[in-house]
Amino acid sequence: MKKHFKFFLAGLLSMLTFLPLGSCGNKNNKNQELSDKDIIDLVIDNFMPLTKVPRPSHHEEMISQYLVDWATYNGLEPMRDKFNNVMFDVPATSGMENKPFGVLQGHMDMVVAVADDKVFDPLHDSITPVRDDDKGTLTASGTSLGADDGIGLAIIKSVVQGKMSHGPLRMIITVDEEDGMVGASNMDETWLDGAKFLINIDNEMSEQVLVSTASGNNLSINEKVGFVEPTLNTPISLEISNLKGGHSGVDIDKGRLNGIRAVVGFLAILDENYIQYELASFDGGTAGNAIPTRAKTTIVINDIDKRGVNMLFNEYKESLINEYAGKEDIVFELNDSIPVNKVVVESVKAGFVNFTNNVQDGVRNVSEDIQGLIESSSNLGIARLNPLTENVEIIAFMRSSKIAIETMMLRNQMALGEESGFTPEYTHTADAWEYDPDSKLLAIAKEVYKKQNGTDVVVAALHAGVECGCFKKRKPTIDMISIGPDISNPHTINEVLYLNSIPRTWHLLEGLLANYNA
Repeated sequence: MKKHFKFFLAGLLSMLTFLPLGSCGNKNNKNQELSDKDIIDLVIDNFMPLTKVPRPSHHEEMISQYLVDWATYNGLEPMRDKFNNVMFDVPATSGMENKPFGVLQGHMDMVVAVADDKVFDPLHDSITPVRDDDKGTLTASGTSLGADDGIGLAIIKSVVQGKMSHGPLRMIITVDEEDGMVGASNMDETWLDGAKFLINIDNEMSEQVLVSTASGNNLSINEKVGFVEPTLNTPISLEISNLKGGHSGVDIDKGRLNGIRAVVGFLAILDENYIQYELASFDGGTAGNAIPTRAKTTIVINDIDKRGVNMLFNEYKESLINEYAGKEDIVFELNDSIPVNKVVVESVKAGFVNFTNNVQDGVRNVSEDIQGLIESSSNLGIARLNPLTENVEIIAFMRSSKIAIETMMLRNQMALGEESGFTPEYTHTADAWEYDPDSKLLAIAKEVYKKQNGTDVVVAALHAGVECGCFKKRKPTIDMISIGPDISNPHTINEVLYLNSIPRTWHLLEGLLANYNA
């Protein structure tokens, strides 16, 4: 297997066109004036070999080895850690030796999406790129393209080949960005030693620079609970569906209805009206970072209360439809249910309703520095009570670009879980990258972009995580921004890289490297 793997890489490398050994960073190399077409062709030529190497998240052994071999072939001395992160230094081009030491960074893994009618093995098969110069696009046949973040790596490779003037640089290419940021989180912090700035090439809009992202904390409750036989006699079920849902970072400010909260809200109304009920089951949501599109519960009531429950339900349903008119096309039903043979004990019912009804859900606060930025939020993504396994599972996913607010939110929600009788745990999935209004990189980016394009660059913040937060945590003094060409529908079979946006990113990077001084 190792021999086969070695031959595969050797064959792949032999098909590529490289500079002569030892030529990278050669002080005699003079930066060439490239046309926009030259830049597109250069970068895409460096992207194409990446499509031949399988690189789904958590399976980066082959792409990591490829990058090590590529850097070595080009006269550099790469390092690889036990996580398969790759790092190598590139000497300054002629006349740029006294520039501050900086880092260009991207990630090597990709999300592999495959069309239903395509036979594809993501661990062994190559992506098939489709270039359309008339439309100015690069796509893939039946799969995601992997421009996220393959195009960032292609730009890094192109810089290494001496096509752009720069000071001394370090290239850091990480693993598992798409699923947990394992590489950046575990990278040796000495890899950032001496670096004054870091430019992450993993943004997806060429007309903006990214300057802040949110942390991520996944709070989970997953434990066995007590069930007993029901004492009441009339089982009914409530189900809400057809909600829009969405991404808990990108769509959290859209004012969409959370299916779990909608159903639990009705259970709270029953409590407020002193209507006795027993909780048999609950099932809502699919992932911690997805706004739930549906939820369903089965409860048991007294037959004498059935009319009152129906009246309260109809009033509640009408109020939801009115509140979310124009935002949601709500389907909410109350029906008779088949008999149930067990319900959760009263203390678990009370704790479940208390936590799911009161845990922070939706936008918590907005930024005072960046217009329109959701600074902190939480999403109640999963709530389940399973009578077959006698298990409760609840997941709430929190985001914040302010470390102090992140800490407060996590503390409060952990406390609520404990007060509700559960033993909550949490997983930290991303570090916050706070906006720095004094960033020298940002100031240069604004000036360079305006000079190059005649318009102001968009200063953007993302209510989700990128690796910059991990690097900022390890080196708080480092100056950072994130840039990149235009990509639409990443992580899907409809992923598109827009070729004409590559020169805009290239020229911005070129200006940043030329104008960043000590």
